[in-house]
Amino acid sequence: MTIKPGDSASHRFTLTPELMDAFQAMSGDDSRIHTDDAFAKSRGYKGVIAYGGIMLAQLSRVVGTMLPGANGMSVKWAINYREPLYVGETAELRLEVAYASKDHGLVEGKFKITCEDRTIATGTTQSIVPKDEIAD
Repeated sequence: MTIKPGDSASHRFTLTPELMDAFQAMSGDDSRIHTDDAFAKSRGYKGVIAYGGIMLAQLSRVVGTMLPGANGMSVKWAINYREPLYVGETAELRLEVAYASKDHGLVEGKFKITCEDRTIATGTTQSIVPKDEIAD
């Protein structure tokens, strides 16, 4: 596979209670906005909201297995959280190659995480890949 601007990959994931529990156990983050339904509702949300790290983990899956894939190495990510994602909701992460330099072995992407008609997060990625994996 050769990588070129316009290439894209997408991945759907569901925010389950088990995923929330696993992330809490792994990270040690017990912030009430992610763990206490009544607290989250008192702050104007429909319930507890997704850990941002779960969305970054989904981004890691796409970047590491799909685009640019297993031979790439991430060097920079930026994410802007726009709307909350709630337990039980299914989201889609779509990554598109915005720039690819064969000379530098550099691939830059832009991504968007959506749930129904809501934009949950947007951002950018930058990865180093073997130069022979980038289209001329």
